[in-house]
Amino acid sequence: MLLVLLTLTVANGLLRAQSLAAGISAMEGGRLEEAERILSEIVRQQPDSADANLYLGITRFRAGRSAMARSPLDRAVSLAPSSARAWKALGLVTMSNGNLEGALPALGKACELAENDEEACYFLARNLQALGRYESARAPFEKALRAAPEAMTAKVHRAVALNFVALFMPAEAERHFIKAIKLARPGQNGPETNEDARVDYGAFLFRQGRTEEALRPLEQAAHDSPSSARANLEWGRVLLHLNGLNQAAACLEKAVALEPGNSNGHLLLGQAYLRLGRTSQGEAEMRLGQDGWKGN
Repeated sequence: MLLVLLTLTVANGLLRAQSLAAGISAMEGGRLEEAERILSEIVRQQPDSADANLYLGITRFRAGRSAMARSPLDRAVSLAPSSARAWKALGLVTMSNGNLEGALPALGKACELAENDEEACYFLARNLQALGRYESARAPFEKALRAAPEAMTAKVHRAVALNFVALFMPAEAERHFIKAIKLARPGQNGPETNEDARVDYGAFLFRQGRTEEALRPLEQAAHDSPSSARANLEWGRVLLHLNGLNQAAACLEKAVALEPGNSNGHLLLGQAYLRLGRTSQGEAEMRLGQDGWKGN
């Protein structure tokens, strides 16, 4: 009888492990409805399964159901308080719900438990940065740089550079901008990411009064990503400042066509038109820009 019970116990354990593996496989394969069905059933039968709760929460988060992801993730961290992945997932879900302050404890715990995790400390630093706690963000950013794989390094250097800009440390900011640009891989600077370090660097140089130096990175960014409204806007701004009026107008026309709601783009384009003697067009663009500011 004892042997039968042991055999059944082992068999049940194997079935549960297979079910969990099937749920994880479905989640990783993007079959989120299937994954939630499998994982929900495991949690119903085994409410104390930390892994099942974790992956159920991640599945719901990936499906865009952040509010429902919170409960299983809370359960996961209570069952497995040493799981950096569970803390990280809980922090990301809390951030996605707009509670940046509330996400700090979970992200801080994830960074503490897994300094070598390629994302844990990065997300903590970015959250602190978003909250305006730039000095506090420095230490987790340093950890993120040490942990980042090659594919992610440029992204981290860009974020660190922007943090130093906010701290009024231009020399450090420039050093990290240059590294971000040098390490960026094809596709990392596309307009869909809105994270082109060349655009940030060009805008930084312009604000440092190094206007002519700003031209090269901005021109490269706009050339490589012609559908980037931000690259065209910043390039047009610099050209306008350098009196390259016709080229500035062309860049700014493209910027506002790509992003019609950008008030700054309309104001700058209005200035370019007015200086070119295209008075009626300039006044119209200035009105659009001013109306946009009033509406914000």
